[in-house]
Amino acid sequence: MKNNILLSSCFLAISFLAGCAGSSAQKGEELVIPTDLPPICRDIDFVANPDMREVCGVRKASRHNIAYKNIPQQRYLIKPSETSIVKTNGKLELRFQNSLPINLEGPITHELEFGLDKRLEKIKNTYDYHEITNKGSERLRIFKMGIPTDKGNKYDYCFRIPEKKGNDRTRSKAMGVNIETMSCTEFDRIIANR
Repeated sequence: MKNNILLSSCFLAISFLAGCAGSSAQKGEELVIPTDLPPICRDIDFVANPDMREVCGVRKASRHNIAYKNIPQQRYLIKPSETSIVKTNGKLELRFQNSLPINLEGPITHELEFGLDKRLEKIKNTYDYHEITNKGSERLRIFKMGIPTDKGNKYDYCFRIPEKKGNDRTRSKAMGVNIETMSCTEFDRIIANR
């Protein structure tokens, strides 16, 4: 009799603790995850590991944020490192490290999925970088990125990295590079004529 009471008490205590543990990480709760997370926090599932939220600066979304649907969401690309696509206010921005954001337009805006379940899934993009030195030592740095979507399509975007203006004395090391967009037709022509 004592053993039955002891076993049922242990079972009840375990059930209660399991219920409490499950209630702290509710599925479907909205979290505000900063877009400038340190690298150590990027691969953490904050629903499964709620104790890491405060350390990484993650918080629950307030009613104000949920009402306006302006919680920035982010997905990282595999190449180059530190590159991500951020969805904020219904627009997509391609963000490179130490560079100003670039707006992405076209069908890709409706074909990439964002959310807590997609945040840890990196986008397996392609990256084709070329550095060309012309006569007169003018350097041209261009690259093409192929970005696949969750709908199975892939979109190419081409860019030019302009030379930095000024010299070390007049240019701050912290200044971002303003990467310029270019047509992929022009990119292909330049590569073909090398």
